[in-house]
Amino acid sequence: MGHRLSLGFERLARAFALAGGILLIGVMGMTVASVLGRHLFGMPVPGDYELTELACGIAVFAFFPYCHVTNANVVVDFFTSRLHLRHRAALDGVHSIAFTIMAGVITWRLFIGGMRKLQDGETTLFLEIPIWWGYFPALIAAALLTAVCFPVIHRHLRSLRQ
Repeated sequence: MGHRLSLGFERLARAFALAGGILLIGVMGMTVASVLGRHLFGMPVPGDYELTELACGIAVFAFFPYCHVTNANVVVDFFTSRLHLRHRAALDGVHSIAFTIMAGVITWRLFIGGMRKLQDGETTLFLEIPIWWGYFPALIAAALLTAVCFPVIHRHLRSLRQ
């Protein structure tokens, strides 16, 4: 059961990462259109900065769960590379627990911030896009990050027993 759940989280995380990549490709296309429109016709894409800001924020959060569940985070192991495998596994377990706590705090704060932006009705300057539109997709991705942390902790604890 645990392996199937972990595999399901990994598939969901991959889908989020792909969606984030597609979103960034869209931002790239819009940026090219805006630059060309500005230089060729004097007409950039209206609100291109606002759209880029919102989309990039969402995309970054969409990548986090897949990065963590596949153990692709940047790790500086200059000092730990010489440790015994069991000690590295213990250190990875402690790191995973700390990371889970931080992911939970980020998820909680995104929820609080998103609710405040929803209540305030704050919008972007030119397109008047509600700011909360950026918070809640990021919140869902952060919640998935928090969820994928648990199978990762389990993986590290299991490697300790070997």
